[in-house]
Amino acid sequence: MNAKTSVSSKQSSPVVIAIFWAYVTIPLVWGVWSTLQKAMALFH
Repeated sequence: MNAKTSVSSKQSSPVVIAIFWAYVTIPLVWGVWSTLQKAMALFH
């Protein structure tokens, strides 16, 4: 079995990369911040 895989060397746009990073980072930061606020309320 001799399968060749083609690897695309197309560069991604920095704008597209920034949009996807924001898509992941914003909800992550919001979730961490919300969790920390709720955790602090438990200890006060």
